[in-house]
Amino acid sequence: MLRYYTNKKAFTLLEVLISIMLLSLVLMALYKSSDILRASNKNLFNHLEKTSNALKGAKTLYMDILQSDGNITIVNKHKLNHIIINSTKNTIYQLNSAKVIWLVYKEENQLLRIEGNQFKLPLRLEEKVAIDKIVDNIELFKVYRSKKTDKLLVLLKQIGKNTQSFIVQNLPKPPKIIINFPMVGGNRVKK
Repeated sequence: MLRYYTNKKAFTLLEVLISIMLLSLVLMALYKSSDILRASNKNLFNHLEKTSNALKGAKTLYMDILQSDGNITIVNKHKLNHIIINSTKNTIYQLNSAKVIWLVYKEENQLLRIEGNQFKLPLRLEEKVAIDKIVDNIELFKVYRSKKTDKLLVLLKQIGKNTQSFIVQNLPKPPKIIINFPMVGGNRVKK
């Protein structure tokens, strides 16, 4: 009987222990880096969510102004204006045409959007409106109208953040209010 001896190579116990130790160090480093990446993604998501809320608010205001009939009233109050859009097609609550007021609630510095049919401030109990909080910590909310009344500049700033601004151009001219007085003997009579 012939025996063939082959030279089999195998890992020694010391080599196996060293490779397990190196593998565990690599896995610990990967776990730590994935943990850091997860925390970074969470912070980025929170930041983007806050930023997108502010941008959504600015976009909604832009669309309210753009789709209005041009009958817009700006009330100046120091650094915080409020804007009354008497008729806009941009409605969140599926109204045919909505009256929208944007104002800053001073106690909590919140930018609010009030939407309804016909209402006046201060609101009465019987008036049905929807009030949405758009952005917190408002430091500046100013709206400027050009002399030709076809452009509006909006400045919006949250505390500790950069100022957002946009211009809405080519606004329609506000509708002229026509009052019909009854005719008496061919002459108009004012009431």
